[in-house]
Amino acid sequence: MTIKCLVVDDEPLARKGIAGYVEQTPFLSLMGTCKSAVEANEALHQEPIDLLFLDIQMPDLTGIEFMRSLESPPTVIFTTAYRDYAIEGFELNALDYLVKPISFQRFLKAANKALSHFEMLRQNQQPKPAETQPIAGPEYFFIKSDGQFIKIKLADVLYFESEKDYVFIHTEQKRYLTLLSLKQLEKELPPDKFLRVHRSYFVALDKIDMVDGSNLIIKGKEIPVSRSLQDTIFNTLIAGRLWKREL
Repeated sequence: MTIKCLVVDDEPLARKGIAGYVEQTPFLSLMGTCKSAVEANEALHQEPIDLLFLDIQMPDLTGIEFMRSLESPPTVIFTTAYRDYAIEGFELNALDYLVKPISFQRFLKAANKALSHFEMLRQNQQPKPAETQPIAGPEYFFIKSDGQFIKIKLADVLYFESEKDYVFIHTEQKRYLTLLSLKQLEKELPPDKFLRVHRSYFVALDKIDMVDGSNLIIKGKEIPVSRSLQDTIFNTLIAGRLWKREL
């Protein structure tokens, strides 16, 4: 497997050093170097890039600002002399965060992490033989947190809660924070098991304990239901399952 890389750094020595590390690593292919985010933006439109080695503190546009400007950013490993940006970097799903001066040993560790990441993506994209494809939808999914891929079973999910650019995944065991959107979840989750009930909430239907007016109750948590969806909730959950006393 060959990973196409682009090195972006405004410092010539840092740019040369990282490019040299890339050329020493057999599974990495150096597609070019850029001294600014503007140059990198142009390069991304000319050549498909798998992995960015991206400096954060650059003039005009920082590496973080650049990543936020991209609609479909490549995988990124941030490189910087400042540790203060680590949390912000990982919030952007950075694969790793290298603090200058960067040793080849530390660089290689990040490169191997990238190799594992792309191999996992390739395996997930390979079509399964027809006879082994499950009839039902996926039973689990992965989210990325602190550079790790965490497996979450759909059966454990209570609800998803949106807050600004983040989504909290509430499960039976704990709560996870990830950079997803409810719009994306709406496309991925099985509609017979999950329903968006509010602009900020997506719930597991079988985890609803009570319908209390315009709220749902899941494990003691009150979840608001949009007025336009109240009839849908009633028809989905209650209609046909309501036992009434015969008069």
